[in-house]
Amino acid sequence: MRRETLDDNLTQLQSMLDEMAPLVAAAFRNASTALLEDRHRLAEQVVARDPIIDGHRAAIELLAVETMNLHQPVVAPLRSVVTALRCAQALERMGDLARHIAEAVARTGDGSAIPPEAHALFTEYGARVAAMGDKAVTVLRTRNVVLACELETDDDAVDEVHRQVFELMFGADWTAGVPAAVDLALLARFHERFADHTVHLASHVVYAVTGSTPEEIAL
Repeated sequence: MRRETLDDNLTQLQSMLDEMAPLVAAAFRNASTALLEDRHRLAEQVVARDPIIDGHRAAIELLAVETMNLHQPVVAPLRSVVTALRCAQALERMGDLARHIAEAVARTGDGSAIPPEAHALFTEYGARVAAMGDKAVTVLRTRNVVLACELETDDDAVDEVHRQVFELMFGADWTAGVPAAVDLALLARFHERFADHTVHLASHVVYAVTGSTPEEIAL
């Protein structure tokens, strides 16, 4: 068990989150690139690196639990420890979603995971979700409450793209067939859930800093 002071442990937890979060954001960007450009080797790299993200989550959880057992933090320090636990879990799930996208690409062999008629939409979808991932990394590092609250609005735009994907699949111009529609629905879901988790991350940070939820804050 670590014998550092409470402040040392809180600093270490923040440092570990700062190291984990960019790995997750990069995993999604690489998975999205692999999806759009049919880069199967890049997809395989995303899958292969997912255990690294899992290892970061496990290390953060271990330190957080040890910190609570040894130092019994209260109020603001306790919020910081709980936030580290929640953020690590959310980041791991985000890494899993990036891996799912990469696995879908890897399964196609020499083919493409998305039909041509969906390419433009998923280019926008990937760009918007990746930007949210990058913003979440900044929020975790800076504890910027204003920036954290922006992610809810960003997510509304992502939800609109998600709706457009389903309009495309159920529209008269869809010619790729049912199996392709099922695969595309799953890929859309992975994008949407990744974006949702960035909002959850932001909410955890706002709570750690203010003790309130984003909805309770007047900006």
